[in-house]
Amino acid sequence: MRSLRVVLPLMLVALQAVAIVVIFGLTTFASEDVLLAYGDRLTQKFAQDTTAFTESFLDPADDAAALSQRLAESAVVTATDPDRLIRYFYEILRSKSDFSGIYYGASDGSFIFVNRDHSVDGATYRSKRIVTQPTRKVELTYYNALFEPIVKRDDPADSFDPRQRIWYEDAVKAGTVVWTKPYVFFSARRPGITVATPVTDPSSAKLAGVVGIDIEIDAVSHFLDSLEIGENGSAAVISEDGDIIAHRDASVIVEGTADEEPRFARFDEIGDPTLVAVFESLPSGIESLAPGEARLARVEVDGSWWRGAVQRLRGSRTPWAVVTYLPEDEILAPLKRVRDLGLGVSLLVLVLTAIAGALFARAVTKPIKALAAQADRIADGRFEDVAIPSMYFTELERTKRAVRRATRWLREFMARNEALTSELRQAGEALERRVDERTSELAKVNAELAEANEASRLLAQELDHRVKNLFAMTSALVTLSAREAGSARELKRIACDRIAALSRAHSTSKNPTTAPLRDIVEAIVRPFADLDSVEVTLDGPALVLDRGEAGSLSLILYELATNAAKYGALAKDGGRLAVDWSKSDDGVVHLVWTETMRNGAKASERSPKTGEDDEPASHEAEHAAASSGFGSQLIDAMTTSLGASLDKHDLAEGGIRILLSFPSKEADRTEQDGEASP
Repeated sequence: MRSLRVVLPLMLVALQAVAIVVIFGLTTFASEDVLLAYGDRLTQKFAQDTTAFTESFLDPADDAAALSQRLAESAVVTATDPDRLIRYFYEILRSKSDFSGIYYGASDGSFIFVNRDHSVDGATYRSKRIVTQPTRKVELTYYNALFEPIVKRDDPADSFDPRQRIWYEDAVKAGTVVWTKPYVFFSARRPGITVATPVTDPSSAKLAGVVGIDIEIDAVSHFLDSLEIGENGSAAVISEDGDIIAHRDASVIVEGTADEEPRFARFDEIGDPTLVAVFESLPSGIESLAPGEARLARVEVDGSWWRGAVQRLRGSRTPWAVVTYLPEDEILAPLKRVRDLGLGVSLLVLVLTAIAGALFARAVTKPIKALAAQADRIADGRFEDVAIPSMYFTELERTKRAVRRATRWLREFMARNEALTSELRQAGEALERRVDERTSELAKVNAELAEANEASRLLAQELDHRVKNLFAMTSALVTLSAREAGSARELKRIACDRIAALSRAHSTSKNPTTAPLRDIVEAIVRPFADLDSVEVTLDGPALVLDRGEAGSLSLILYELATNAAKYGALAKDGGRLAVDWSKSDDGVVHLVWTETMRNGAKASERSPKTGEDDEPASHEAEHAAASSGFGSQLIDAMTTSLGASLDKHDLAEGGIRILLSFPSKEADRTEQDGEASP
């Protein structure tokens, strides 16, 4: 049983908690789906903006290269007027802050190059002029912001040949404007690309040279850094070869030491597993995206989920992809803050609900507890009133008045009932005494009747067994006597004498008195003592047994003699029965009953037929007969009565030996020593 004071607040809190969980669960999941969808759109918007910026950043390079080509081919700007060409290149650099340098490489190996350079104090620009005719000469000039020369020197160690550069070779091979793959400018160690276009001599229609423009793409990294992708979100531009050509953190782009050729870092070399996971979500790299196509991705990195987008630039000149990614935790951060605030408010409401429920339960359970105490007293048979506090509710007040009325009625009823009960108790006690007396008498009579029935059953069973044994022994005696008698008269005499001896032995075993052990044994075997065909010997000291011992022992010996006369040594010519007894120092009598064959007789010899079926041929049959039926039960019962032990052993010659050991209560009585061999 649970207390209402505990259950009521718990139920209120549980119901409110379930409502809060359901509401929060529905709103949270719905809000998460909305915010995650917004995160997908946000990452895609970052990729689109970066793509648009990169394309708009590169478009002027096409225009500048085409303009330089037209001016060179129209002879407005030619390599024959290097000062004018250098000035023209300066004006382009001044108007295009994203251009790192612009140059013209002639087919004869001469070269004019203007780039931004701050390696000399006060310098903003630098020009490089290579003349191959009549002798090779490399001249470097440094200019201030107004393009006024401040330092000029030669560089005879410079072996640069524009015709061996990839931008020159690609432009000549393509015959039109070409874009090189992104690479790291060796001198500035900044990432960039080159736009090159071939220039044709109008007079000869032959290649005059190649105009090239170096564009540093740091601006794309700066643009990525300006995007508000969150605290842990990021973006990068990756080439078709997997090189990072722009990144929110520009410091991760360039690899290599001062003595090594600088190169771009690959996307899987900067220690950003999220960038790797989002980029590798493309099944076949950038080639799996059509120009301008965007693809969303959701990846798990170190147990955290990220939302990403990959979009390829629309122009075929730059097969690059913009990769943006943002952690879901940051997308869901506002929702989590609102959820945490809601959970805090909910917990406060739950606590207030529990307090209100506890107060309400106390107001209800206090009078109910008093009513329960009143009911407990009534159940215990006590009908005095218990103090019940004031009830705040109509139903409880009515219950209180009903309990008071019931208590008064029970007090009056119990008073009348106790008087009647006292009278009934006295009458019941008298009746119980009479019933107990009659029950005791009946139990005693039933016990006596059961004992009498059992004794009668055993007596009848023993009588039947003894009659059968007497007939068997009588038949054996007549058969054996017939072998010795020479005439019918002699047979009658011998048979009558032995049957009389059998009768005396039967009387001895039936009602023995205190007697010497020898007398008991002689009385049992006397009917067979004067047979010529068997030999009976008795040997042992003079011992006197009391009535109980003599009776039990007589029945055991009588059963053994009966078995010997029916199946054993007393039933066959040449049989020998030896009964020996002794008494040990501890007062235990040891009696040995031994049946064997003599004078070469065999146990398998059969007695003459006497009108009955042949008897068993050996002591094994005797053993089987003696160990079953009522005779066996009688021997066991008498052995138990004596407190004796009985062991049987088959002898090698076909006989049997039985050892009976029992404590003698009259071991101090003696008779005259003697030894008989009946």
